[in-house]
Amino acid sequence: MSFMATSRQTAPAWLQARKIVAPGWSMLMNVVYGLALSLFLLVLLRTVALIRHAPMVEHVQVVGAFQHIHPSGLAKTLTGVARGPILDVDLTQIRQVALQSPWVEQAWVSRIWPNRIDVHLIERTPVARWGRSGYLSSLGQVFDPPAADTVTISGLPELDGPVGQENMVMQQYLSMNALLKPLGLRIASLQLTDRMSWVVHLDDGVEIKVDNTDIFNKLQRFVVLYRQELQGQMDRVDSVDLRYLNGAAVAWKP
Repeated sequence: MSFMATSRQTAPAWLQARKIVAPGWSMLMNVVYGLALSLFLLVLLRTVALIRHAPMVEHVQVVGAFQHIHPSGLAKTLTGVARGPILDVDLTQIRQVALQSPWVEQAWVSRIWPNRIDVHLIERTPVARWGRSGYLSSLGQVFDPPAADTVTISGLPELDGPVGQENMVMQQYLSMNALLKPLGLRIASLQLTDRMSWVVHLDDGVEIKVDNTDIFNKLQRFVVLYRQELQGQMDRVDSVDLRYLNGAAVAWKP
């Protein structure tokens, strides 16, 4: 005996319920989309209207702690760039103009509603002389301020070297100075030559020469030589040459 049965399965109740509410859900989503679109268009129109009727820039304020920057003069210069409605002003251009000042290390520009532009500046701190007329900042950047701004700057070491080697010269100066300072010796100038050798001048006039190979150990050799032989006689020393594999040459003043 064989049985063949056919039956029409009834959809689960949850599926039937979804079929019933689906049209209403679709309508609700359409309403939500419509409201969102209307809100977007409203915000867009208000933004356009705000831009068209934005107040004009009336003030440029330079903010920061300064020793060499003249904020009023710089603000006057930047006012010429910050003309027009406040929302149309190009903040990037204002920043670029501010950075053209040799004393400006970093700059940030912001809009202050309704009619002011604030320019926050960090002034460069000169930590060394560089070459004949330049200075080296605390970030290792070379800048060339007006001579009138540097009259009161004194006591800085004089550094020099090939273009692009500013940071290396600064780091080498710090390392050498840390090694010599406990001896009571101070570096007045440090030069990296085109042949990548170092010429050190101490503040007592003694010259020290060392090549770019094994610098630290060769300077340690000078420390030992100073403590054992040269201490108390530096006024008679003209130069010390450390460019030897296992030794040093001392040149005495005539």
